[in-house]
Amino acid sequence: MRDLFATLPDDPPPLPPGYLDTVLARGRRSVRRQRIGVAAAWAVVVLLLAVLVVPGVPLPVQPAAPSTKPSLPDRFAGYSILTSTVTSAPPGRAIALYGYGNGEAFNMFQSLVVGADGDTYRRVDAMEERDQPSALLAPDGTRVLLGDERGATADLILVDLTTGKRRSIPLGDPVGVRLLAWSPDGRHVAYSAAPVIRTDEFGTVNVVEAQVARTGTLRLLDLSTGRSTELPAIKPAWTAAFAPDSRRLAVQVAQTAHLVDVDGREYGSVPIPRGRELAADVGWSPDGTFLATVPWLMDGPFNGTSGGDTSHGTFLWKAGDVEFVPVSGGGTAPAPVPDVVQLLGWRSADSVVVATINAAGHVALVEVHLGAGTRRTLSRFDTGSTCELGTQSCQVFDLHLATGLLTDLTVRHAGRPHRGPWPMVLNAVVGVVVLGAAFLLWRRRRTRRARLE
Repeated sequence: MRDLFATLPDDPPPLPPGYLDTVLARGRRSVRRQRIGVAAAWAVVVLLLAVLVVPGVPLPVQPAAPSTKPSLPDRFAGYSILTSTVTSAPPGRAIALYGYGNGEAFNMFQSLVVGADGDTYRRVDAMEERDQPSALLAPDGTRVLLGDERGATADLILVDLTTGKRRSIPLGDPVGVRLLAWSPDGRHVAYSAAPVIRTDEFGTVNVVEAQVARTGTLRLLDLSTGRSTELPAIKPAWTAAFAPDSRRLAVQVAQTAHLVDVDGREYGSVPIPRGRELAADVGWSPDGTFLATVPWLMDGPFNGTSGGDTSHGTFLWKAGDVEFVPVSGGGTAPAPVPDVVQLLGWRSADSVVVATINAAGHVALVEVHLGAGTRRTLSRFDTGSTCELGTQSCQVFDLHLATGLLTDLTVRHAGRPHRGPWPMVLNAVVGVVVLGAAFLLWRRRRTRRARLE
């Protein structure tokens, strides 16, 4: 080493002019670049957190304000596990309530409402907690009423879609419940109730509804007071529909529709043709002159002397026709409406909204003008292979529309679905992944810089 230094000249060559300033400037530039790189990396992290996590943070949510006219999307959004709940983010009034999903390999069903004032989708978590029981959507789309299909229940649950709050409506002694119809003014609900015994006769499907359909007694619930009135003469109550004045209703027992008022007085009856039943909840025409009937879903001894089956929990699949029966002796009934899977409501006295299904299994909502028979497709469901993690097609069941909104209904172009905040567990996982990736990036840059130095 000493010999090496001895070879160096006594006077080192002079540095080029401005050399020191150039070295210092380059050093500062390198530091600036490093700092800019670190800042850019953290900016990317913050941006990822904003894009991925912030949409899932449960911020205070205000339901969509009702627009001038309710609307229906021209296409319902597909299945998504990221759809939030009514409790977490109240959606406001809904135009539709339906079950959606599949269960080929494992159950991935959702009970959903879609907004009447925007493309808002929410899971009705109260229904999921009771294992997707049958439910009714209020005519004005602001509430959902549900029972319990797991066995006898001591209460009904009323869910307010504008606030997300729930109200328990006591029933007294536990009974099996089959919800039948909601009055147009929103005050009364007709349901059938009976003691139920858990049995394996029907497997795990419709245990409560099948037993109640055999022996259930009609009850009228006044939602303003929470009190139910039992009408023991109307038994077994099979299906029902309120008149447009909300003061009367038709209740089918065997092959007769009994006409009663909300005080329990019977004032008439209408024979229902064998093999047919009163269309559930929506069977009375807006002008009060006809009852709409549909074929039994399938034959079976569920209602004593009549056949049929409940449609709860059954995918929309079987097309039939809608036939009309005069409430009184006079009047000419409209021609039957063919190729209908489900009657969903009335736009007017001469126009109905129905669900249809094509050969490929795609469900659509169609407006049919009685008499002329002309049809207009209002909306379609996305039934592509997006269920069960993309391995199965999606199926629709338990479909209801907000019947009181159909008169003024418009059709809107479906935009990007607003599904609300993500589940907190998913937020935490995404946050950990993003922060972990940011830490590894910072650690790698720091190690690389240390090696260079």
